Amino acid sequence: MQLIKIIMIFALLTSCAFAQTYQIDWYVIASGGGHTESENYQCHATIGQPVSGTSSSESYWLEAGYWVGAGPGGGPDDYEYLPGDANMPNGIWPPAVIGSDVTYLVNYFRAIGGPCLLDGFYASADANGDCLVIGSDVTKLVTYFRGLTSLSYCIDYEPAWHDASELPQSAPTGWPNCEGGTLTSKSKTTPDVSK
Repeated sequence: MQLIKIIMIFALLTSCAFAQTYQIDWYVIASGGGHTESENYQCHATIGQPVSGTSSSESYWLEAGYWVGAGPGGGPDDYEYLPGDANMPNGIWPPAVIGSDVTYLVNYFRAIGGPCLLDGFYASADANGDCLVIGSDVTKLVTYFRGLTSLSYCIDYEPAWHDASELPQSAPTGWPNCEGGTLTSKSKTTPDVSK
């Protein structure tokens, strides 16, 4: 009877050893954050995360920091744009953040020139990362050129390239991958002054 128990324990341990899977539980090293909720809303937040980015090897992939994958894309190749490259619709390769991006963005607000929409959002023009394209993005670009700040991006639209050093040697197929194919100028309305 004792021998049968030993054989059963050995068989159980052996089957457990072959059934191993790898798992890294989700965790955060940060300066603060947590979970809060009310009857209608809930919020998971992280403050001051010291390390973020993507690392990979031949067999493994690690995406670290700032709620990676929480947005609609969830992958490094979903949104091919360079933050701050407002004139991306011109399709020039390699993309760059230069003075003409400020001009293009100002003209966009004046209804001249079309945006490059990614899932309905003009992500490349959101220079301050607030998930809106408004006048403060022009200000952010200007302060970036003065060397006073760095550019940000909307967390819901993780860029494939965070800066020019991450760009591939040649343009990805179909770049820029803007919605609707050809971009056209927004319709401009002229006030009726005849009244």
